[in-house]
Amino acid sequence: MWIGLLCILGCYGVSIIMLHLLFGSRKGNAKKPASILLVTKNNQNQIEWIIRSLFFFSRVKGSHVTATVIDEGSSDDTRAIIERLSQTYSLELRVQSDYDAVDRFLSQHDEDPVVIVHLSNREDFVKVPVI
Repeated sequence: MWIGLLCILGCYGVSIIMLHLLFGSRKGNAKKPASILLVTKNNQNQIEWIIRSLFFFSRVKGSHVTATVIDEGSSDDTRAIIERLSQTYSLELRVQSDYDAVDRFLSQHDEDPVVIVHLSNREDFVKVPVI
């Protein structure tokens, strides 16, 4: 019984080492981090799950993601949740209620490809490259 258990643990350890070697060699390719713009208003029920999933799957895939959240005047706890998560993740919060906030953000990031996701529109979730 112990021999079988040690064999399983040994195979598991070897596979982990192989994965680290494989993905460690890929890190030499310096890729630009993906920029994602999340536009939200009163999404306290979804925002934490979306942000945690975004950064979890980017870490699993070995890519780096920077996210900017534009809050369009939420009246619920959305802003507090984002502020709490910004202490853990590479996340920037902008509180803007004017209609050209997204256009201003895009003009500041002309050279970078940016994925825009409006959290009130469910079809925009397929735009996120890591989820």
